[in-house]
Amino acid sequence: MVPHAARQYLRHIVDQEIPNGLKKYLELELFPRIHLKPGKGVSLRTARRWLHREGFRFIEHKKSLYYDGHERPDVVKYRQETFLPAMQKLQDRLVKYEVGNVSALVQPHRANYVDRQLVLVAHDEMTAQANDGRKKSWVLDGEHALKKKGAGRGMHQSDVICSTIGWVAEASQSLEYGKNYDGYWNGEMFVTQLKRKIIPALEAAHGPGYQFLIVVDNSQGHSAYAEDALLVQRMNMRPGGQQARMRDGWYERDGHRIIQPMVFPPDHAEHPGAAKGMKQVLMERGLWIRGLVMKCRGDKKCDADATVCCATRILELQPDFTEQRSLVQEVIEAAGHMCIFLPKYHCELNPIEFFWGVVKRYLREHCDYTFKTLQENLPIALASVSKELIRKWEHRMIRWMEAYRSGLSAKDAQFQVKAFGTKRYKSHRRVPESLAAALDA
Repeated sequence: MVPHAARQYLRHIVDQEIPNGLKKYLELELFPRIHLKPGKGVSLRTARRWLHREGFRFIEHKKSLYYDGHERPDVVKYRQETFLPAMQKLQDRLVKYEVGNVSALVQPHRANYVDRQLVLVAHDEMTAQANDGRKKSWVLDGEHALKKKGAGRGMHQSDVICSTIGWVAEASQSLEYGKNYDGYWNGEMFVTQLKRKIIPALEAAHGPGYQFLIVVDNSQGHSAYAEDALLVQRMNMRPGGQQARMRDGWYERDGHRIIQPMVFPPDHAEHPGAAKGMKQVLMERGLWIRGLVMKCRGDKKCDADATVCCATRILELQPDFTEQRSLVQEVIEAAGHMCIFLPKYHCELNPIEFFWGVVKRYLREHCDYTFKTLQENLPIALASVSKELIRKWEHRMIRWMEAYRSGLSAKDAQFQVKAFGTKRYKSHRRVPESLAAALDA
């Protein structure tokens, strides 16, 4: 057997039973290539034994951490150069609890008494279905439990949790999703929830001495922009036409900030009340170059280090355009708090993901396959998670960040986090004194 060739082939088999695929590959492709003629071929038992030797295991598929996009260059760049440094900068201001004794508050090391203490607030959404019950049940030999087909009617839940008060019930938002019910959740609904529920509920629960760092996943709905946001993609080259009417921009000249309207005044001779377009904006800033095209096309796409290749690239590098925030960020920062987006695909950095796991387990254990029961159980399940458990999940998030900060990949980071949280006992006969004392208490 040629280990490298076989290993490369095995990792691409996804649509068939792996031992059969290996057997077929060895007998029809690999052996003829190396001029080997086995008498009876390769048995399935031998194929499975070789698979074990190569590190494969026949296991039940379970939900776990997905690595598909973790090491994508743009994702790694944002994680290492933006997210992790931003979180490190705010560490001293965060409300923390002792590792191993999550009831004890860590006294902050404050550089000044102007900045308020920072509470980490994790947000996310989930769905729960009426027919999502227990996966296993007790039955007599040869019988099967009868369960309803399909997922059934479902609820969409948008919530926030924090280590200080746990699940914030007053900020919770439920929706019976579906085109025949309440519709589907979107970014506009989340912005409304922020304004009317999440921020007011957090401020009422903590008082004026705290500021909130709201952690949001990097989904398309959360990264949407306001209608008048400064976005080059919404502009035409020339005035008027089908383009957005954007808010005022700004640029600096001779050390002074100059406000620049993006729309012509109502009494303009040629384009009254029309959007200016890229050319006019660049001309007013003194950045227009004769013969400039709107956007590089085809094989002439903008190079990574290009700065003046087209009107789009020049304008999108201007400070007022680069500082444009998403609508979610604008709403949170306008209320005096902070927002940070998680790196894409990094659900392990969001403590609320573990919260959803406990909530769904409660719902499955108390499921009777009716929508009414789901509605009744959902708030009970949400309230069943303790603050102490949420604080432990926040500690786990910190361990993940430390692993990534040291340069580990997602897989290696997972091993390090698991090693930190796993107790290893040298003997199965002797219980450690610390554990015995805890049991006696």
